Amino acid sequence: KMQKRKKVSRVQEKDINTHVVAVFAFVEKNGKILLAKRSKDDPQAGGIWSIPGGKVDLDEGPGIILKTLKKEITEEVGIEINDIIELVWDEGFYRVSGHHVVGLTFLCKWKSGVAKPLEDQEEIKWVSIKELKNFSDLPDYFKPRIEKLLTILR
Repeated sequence: KMQKRKKVSRVQEKDINTHVVAVFAFVEKNGKILLAKRSKDDPQAGGIWSIPGGKVDLDEGPGIILKTLKKEITEEVGIEINDIIELVWDEGFYRVSGHHVVGLTFLCKWKSGVAKPLEDQEEIKWVSIKELKNFSDLPDYFKPRIEKLLTILR
């Protein structure tokens, strides 16, 4: 005898908070970390030094975080990363659009390619850990991510 599936009421689901999920990458190569300066025209933090990253697409299936990191890094700075990623930092913030964002920052290892500023990027540079610690052009809100990265790289 087949059991009938219970009909799930969707009424309560309208109260569920929705978030944009954004992923960011500290890409490491030979002891250096890649920084990228965002295009002046970017509505979110334009002209500011940061790291590659972007929003997770409305997609299904396993490995969506790694897939997004790989796509964004290739699009923005033209390099490939390997498959091993390590969560460094997570945070919640609001975009200029008013959307709530869950930001996840990962440590990734460079695999191939020559980094160059591509989509939405103005400039890139590889910096040593010491330079990263003292890089004054990074916004204040970015500093805790660096502190956490340094504890992982020690």
